[in-house]
Amino acid sequence: MRLPVFRWSTDGRTPEITPRDFKRWLDEGRPVQILDARTGLEHRVGTIVNARHAPMTEMPGSMARLDLDQSQPVVVLCLSGHRSLPGTRWLRAHGYEAYSLKGGLLAWKRAGYRLDPPNGRAAGG
Repeated sequence: MRLPVFRWSTDGRTPEITPRDFKRWLDEGRPVQILDARTGLEHRVGTIVNARHAPMTEMPGSMARLDLDQSQPVVVLCLSGHRSLPGTRWLRAHGYEAYSLKGGLLAWKRAGYRLDPPNGRAAGG
């Protein structure tokens, strides 16, 4: 099986969502799927509640396991917003409405939003 080649450039043409807008989606209960594209070690430190984990290097091969719904948008996370860009482009090329979290989880935390344990239980304030 030949793995796809990801384009790593940050050319500005990949749809991004700001942490503020994404938090608003979550607070409003908008149906959205969250895909954490960081490494396993990074993911274990904390993520956004209900995020599915698929490291960028494994993402194309993990699509069947993820069971994503093409009728709902997908927000792709990484640490700084760089690794999520090729994942977002790949998802869009395969028919998903996908967005990269602008600035990644570093920007999410800077905005004052929390990370939760990967199992989905709240970690507190």
